[in-house]
Amino acid sequence: MPLAASFAKASSSFLFICIYLSLILYRIYCDRQLHKICYSLQVTFKTWFFDVFFLLVLLFFFFANLQFSRVIVSLWVVITPFFVMFTKMMIQRYSRSFAQAKIQVAVLGRHYEFNALEHEVLEIQGVELTYFSLEDNQDIEKTMLSMSPDYLLLNLETPATNQLIKELTHLDLKGIRLIVLHHFMESFLRKCYIPYDGEDLSYLEKVRSYSLKNYLLKRTIDWLAVFSISLCCFPIIIYTVTAVRRQSPGNVLFRQCRVGKSGENFVALKFRSMHEGAHFDPYTQKEDPRIFPFGSVMRKFRIDELPQLWNVMKGEMHLVGPRTEWNILVENYERGIPYYNERHIVRPGISGWAQVCYPYGTNLEDARQKLMYDLYYIKHWSVWLELETLLRTVVVVLSRKGL
Repeated sequence: MPLAASFAKASSSFLFICIYLSLILYRIYCDRQLHKICYSLQVTFKTWFFDVFFLLVLLFFFFANLQFSRVIVSLWVVITPFFVMFTKMMIQRYSRSFAQAKIQVAVLGRHYEFNALEHEVLEIQGVELTYFSLEDNQDIEKTMLSMSPDYLLLNLETPATNQLIKELTHLDLKGIRLIVLHHFMESFLRKCYIPYDGEDLSYLEKVRSYSLKNYLLKRTIDWLAVFSISLCCFPIIIYTVTAVRRQSPGNVLFRQCRVGKSGENFVALKFRSMHEGAHFDPYTQKEDPRIFPFGSVMRKFRIDELPQLWNVMKGEMHLVGPRTEWNILVENYERGIPYYNERHIVRPGISGWAQVCYPYGTNLEDARQKLMYDLYYIKHWSVWLELETLLRTVVVVLSRKGL
C-alpha cells in the first residue's frame, strides 16, 4: 500500500512537471517573449488543476481498494503549486548570473526617460537598453542591421518623417521587431504609458471598467477576503482600539472624504495614526512627529487600513484597486496629469497594483507613475492579476515597507 501510494503521487508529480513545461514551451513558442511567463500564476495553477484531477482519477480507478491518508494527499495538493513556484523563482534567481544572452533593445530617441526603478525591473528581466539618436545616426537602417537587436523601441521626440518611416519599414521586412513605447511599457514594465502632453485622445478608448463577469468575480473575492481577514484580525482590531486610546486620546477612527467610482466622494475609514489637532500636511514625511508610536506600527503593517473593510462591504471600495485619494489632492493631480480621472472609472481599493509596484510618492511625478500602474491594472484585470497583487501585498506588509 505505501508503494502504491508513492507510485500514485510520483506519477501525478511527473505529469505535473510535464504539463507545466509543455505550457511554458507553448507560451514561448507563441509569444517568443520569456518575460511574459516568468512569474505567471496562471500557468502554475492551471497545471495544478489538471494534475489534481489526474491524481483523483488515478486513486479512484486504480487504487480504490487501498487506504490513503487524506491528510497527506490534501497537503500534497495544497503544497505542490507553491513548491513549484518557489523552486522556479530560485532557479530564475540563481540562473541570471549564468545567463549569457540578454534581450537587446535599441531605443531610438529619448522622448521618455526611464527612471531608476524601471531600469531595475528591466535588468531583472535581462533587458539591456542601448540608446540611439536620429541626429547621431543618419543611416538608422544600416546601424540597426549591424547591431541586430531583439527589439527596436520607437521613443521619438518628434513625429517620424517619411524617410524614417521608409527605413523602419525596411527594417521590419528584414526581421527587426519594432515596438512602440506604450506597448513596450505594458509588456515589460506592466504599466500604461501616459503622454505628458495629452494630445493622443485615442488614449481614452484604451481603458474600460470591468465587465459584468469580472465585476462579479471581483466582488466574490472581496467578500471572501473581508470575511477571512475580519475573522483572523479581530484580536488585532480589539488591541488597536485599546492602544490608540492609551497613546493618543481622541477618536479611534479617522474619517476623510475620498474620491470613489465616477468621481463621487465617500467617507473612508482608518484607524487614527496621528495625534488629533496635528498641523496640516497632505504628505507624510519620514519619522513624522505627528505620528504617535503605535501609529507608526500600524502604518508599517497596514493595520490602520482595517476599518476600510467596512467600506468594501458597503460597495464603496474593492479589496484591490487604485488607491483612495483625498479629494483635494485629486483636484491638483487632475490639473497636472493628463487622464488622471480615468482611474475613477472603477472603485478604489485598500491595496493596489501601483502600491505594490511603486514606492510611496510625495510629488506630482510619483502620482503620474502610480497612475500608469493603476491604469494597467484596470485595463488588464484578471483573477490572476488580482491574486498576484494580493500575494505581493502580503510580501510588502510582512517586509514592513508599507504601501
